[in-house]
Amino acid sequence: MTPVSGRINSSIHDEGLHLATSDIHFKRILVGIDFSKQAALALKTAIAIGEIFGSQIFLVNAVSLFAYGTGQEPIRPEMISAEIDGAMEEMKQIVASEPRPYGLQLTTTVAYAGAVDLIEQVASEEKVDLIVLGSHGSSGLERLVLGSVAETVLRKAACPVLVVGPNCHAEQHPFRSILFATNLETTGLRAAQYASALSEHVHGRLTLLHVIENQTNVPNVESGLIENRLKQELRSLLPSDVGLFCEPKVRLEYGSPSELIPVVAESESASLIVVGLRNQSALSDHSPWSTLSHVIREAKCGVLGVRSHLL
Repeated sequence: MTPVSGRINSSIHDEGLHLATSDIHFKRILVGIDFSKQAALALKTAIAIGEIFGSQIFLVNAVSLFAYGTGQEPIRPEMISAEIDGAMEEMKQIVASEPRPYGLQLTTTVAYAGAVDLIEQVASEEKVDLIVLGSHGSSGLERLVLGSVAETVLRKAACPVLVVGPNCHAEQHPFRSILFATNLETTGLRAAQYASALSEHVHGRLTLLHVIENQTNVPNVESGLIENRLKQELRSLLPSDVGLFCEPKVRLEYGSPSELIPVVAESESASLIVVGLRNQSALSDHSPWSTLSHVIREAKCGVLGVRSHLL
């Protein structure tokens, strides 16, 4: 699966790997639909992105009848068929009610399946390069649950996943102001490439953020040197040609990343937050996922998670 098309110029220097701005296209977008308010907002977001790229959008709804069964008797086929027919009709109404640019193609899939399994299946079969999901923002987020579908897809998907949280507003221009937040350790390079490339598409604003969690008592001169080094590290994550289309703003903050990222996003009028996702081998460390869960719940814009390895 290759979510990046166009030019990718990479070279190895003593400092490490540097990537030139990539021409990223979200041409095939999957949207999870569960008929909730958040799912409706996720669809509006996907359509806004699709307008930029001329995308094909795949709407996916998983019908589950667990509530009907006792676990002792099989669910009758006619019951499954009736539920699927009802969901298909509701999907038709959603598609009909959404104004969209001429030529933007929407395809619907409704099946009796687990939501994560169906999303994975369609994403693989259709070779999608972006998944957009709504998050209900229940109190379970603090326990690493985004509404487990979004949380699980974020962990497993190879392509970027955009989660629209409970406090998000409808955004007609999703890339006009992007906040790229990174810990400068494991979640930087690939997400930075996406943040800069998406900014380039619309000549939008780009803000780089690193939150320093552990503030130590050091002399002012040394503190200034440390901050300058961190700012330089942030800038070094961006492609060398980023200055051709925008002047990135660099911000360092002290405190809790989960609390400060949404605050900074609001102060920068961000329309999208971009973060790096750790690889599967690192998922035993729950701290980054707890931070991400809190950011998604509190942010007033969508959060795009990008897998840290190169695809």
